[in-house]
Amino acid sequence: MALPFILGAYASHPAPELEADYYRLLADQPWVSGVEIPYPGQLATQGEVLASHLAAHWDFNTITAIPGTMQNVWKNEKFGLASPDEAGRAAALDFTRALRDDLAALCERAGRQLVARVQLHSAPTRLAQVDAFKRSLAEVATWDWCGATLVIEHCDKYIPEQNPEKGFLSLESEIDVVSEAGIGIHLNWGRSAVEGRSADTAYEHMLEAGKRGVLDGIIFSGAGPEETQYGYSWIDGHLPAQADEPTSLMDEAEIARCAQAAIAGGAKYLGAKVCVPKDASLEQRLAMLTNIYRACGLGE
Repeated sequence: MALPFILGAYASHPAPELEADYYRLLADQPWVSGVEIPYPGQLATQGEVLASHLAAHWDFNTITAIPGTMQNVWKNEKFGLASPDEAGRAAALDFTRALRDDLAALCERAGRQLVARVQLHSAPTRLAQVDAFKRSLAEVATWDWCGATLVIEHCDKYIPEQNPEKGFLSLESEIDVVSEAGIGIHLNWGRSAVEGRSADTAYEHMLEAGKRGVLDGIIFSGAGPEETQYGYSWIDGHLPAQADEPTSLMDEAEIARCAQAAIAGGAKYLGAKVCVPKDASLEQRLAMLTNIYRACGLGE
């Protein structure tokens, strides 16, 4: 059976009036198993629209806490599930509880289980500590996640001499934590490349998580050393693959070798999430995602 393939479609959204058409186009693709849903801190106001966008046959949607996590970190540097500051950790637990509650409301509105994975993170920037993260995960693991499985999405670790995009715990620390908690690691190609300033870092992370038996899934987002229309150098900006953005380090060969390593390492799903030029047509947006899917070698 083919691995599920998910799309971080929100990164390539067209104008609001075309979103419904875009989701219908994605739903028509037999290789799309679901989408990654961003969680900025609430789903209540967009829940009805969101539920209508999720095709009935999509059985592997995911939800990521990174938008809301970063919005909170920017306001409070001590916010995070891995915070050594108890008030900051409590605030992150409250945020995570709100995510759980909103997910339950979304599933109830849709009348079905919608989400297969919930991606949590080892914030805060610079200050994250393993013991605090363990305590948080021990608590959130006891909650009812509406049939979804918790995973930890690795972001760039904090490196003192490098300006962090996220600056959370190292992959090694996160692997130790999830091994103890009995959950998995979700990797984002671009975030690993940003950490090591190299495509090799992404590949090494696939191998390490796979070797340790905790690799749950990978989503392909690009990154690169030059300023582009998507932002400054080494931004966690979901650059397209190199065929669509020449400065991106994520070329067809890198996608293929990482997809093969992920599959060999036991990954249960793959995916793609890229930004696109503002004036791209719906078909062009789809084509940029399709190129990544095809490079993974999963078949048509």
